[in-house]
Amino acid sequence: MVQEELAFTQKCILALSLIFLGTSIGIQIKEAEASKQDYTISYEYVNIKDMTRANVSKKITPKDSFETLLETIVPLKNDDEKEGEVSTLKEVEFPATQNSTKKATEAGKRIWYMPTENGQISQYPNMGHVAYDITSWRGTGETVHPVANGVISGIYTDTYGALIVTVLHDIDGKKYTSQYVHLSSYAPGISVGQPVTINDALGQMGSTGWSTGVHLHLTVLDCALFDANDPNCKDLNGWYRYDKQRLSENFYGLGALVYVPPSWNSR
Repeated sequence: MVQEELAFTQKCILALSLIFLGTSIGIQIKEAEASKQDYTISYEYVNIKDMTRANVSKKITPKDSFETLLETIVPLKNDDEKEGEVSTLKEVEFPATQNSTKKATEAGKRIWYMPTENGQISQYPNMGHVAYDITSWRGTGETVHPVANGVISGIYTDTYGALIVTVLHDIDGKKYTSQYVHLSSYAPGISVGQPVTINDALGQMGSTGWSTGVHLHLTVLDCALFDANDPNCKDLNGWYRYDKQRLSENFYGLGALVYVPPSWNSR
């Protein structure tokens, strides 16, 4: 009797194993077939991590790269910007930089810092993503600071309502711009043209605009955004084109200038 029960149990286990194996094989076959299919992505407007407004209507296969999709982007025209696609944008003409940045370049002094006191990298720069995404256990309680001394060059919101600040840095005569996106609020009293140090607040980490959660979207490029004399970054369209170019040249923002750890508890 015991042997019969044991044999029955073994048969049940074998049957269940075959069912699970068959299901697994079926799923793998289905996924393999799906990967061969074409998919159509059609948007009236697309904003890819605050890159720009775009008209996209293109058949894209799963094998198509993000780079291919970006080639379909139609840049914003100046007239469009005046109509409010990029709202509350403030610009400033840059004279010879006279700010506290010079002090940061003195021999033996550190120049670049992390933008938050506590942080963890949730996404690194790559050809499909233009910045470091940084999270914090403090959430919107995390204060965002400049990554180096400089001058605030822009305070604006994008098409989706993301609160953004940009800072111009002049390091030994070379211009850099850092961009801080998705802020929950601006720091009180900040203004375009205001000199800032690494200890000043720009705002609080947030999730405004096109965002999947509270984080800081940080881009650093070696150009001067909103400077009419900069051929690469005189406006946002140039900024995003130059960003794409520099990524293809393996310039990965802040990580090209200083070591960016996976997480930190001190700047």
